[in-house]
Amino acid sequence: MSAINIISSSSEEDEKKRKRKISNRESARRSRMKREQHMKDLNDQILYFGSKSGELTRKIDEIGRRYAAAEAENRALRLHGEELKKRLQFLEEIVDTYNRNSCIDVEEDEDGDCFVRDVLKDFDVERPWLHPAFQSPAVDGIYQF
Repeated sequence: MSAINIISSSSEEDEKKRKRKISNRESARRSRMKREQHMKDLNDQILYFGSKSGELTRKIDEIGRRYAAAEAENRALRLHGEELKKRLQFLEEIVDTYNRNSCIDVEEDEDGDCFVRDVLKDFDVERPWLHPAFQSPAVDGIYQF
């Protein structure tokens, strides 16, 4: 090989190396930019999902508070319903007793009224809601009659 061929092939190799370096630098720059964009996207997702998580936590807490309030109200309404059922049963027993003993084979008092009528004279059978609630003593949650 002649000196010109060696110089020209060396020059071509140098040119190829230089182009490869430029290409590698450009590729590295693109890779860095792509990585930076990916990191930015990930950080954006962290912020988004963090705010969503906080929002969902607040909603869950609110639903929990509402559930507890509804459950307490349901408990109170059930207890009130049980009390009303007992009052109704008690009143039905009074009415039954009154109907069974309405001066038939029952001693009359000095006024000529049946004893049951005297018990009921202050009690408005047709409007029992005007009277205070029937209170029965309870032992261990069991009503005693």
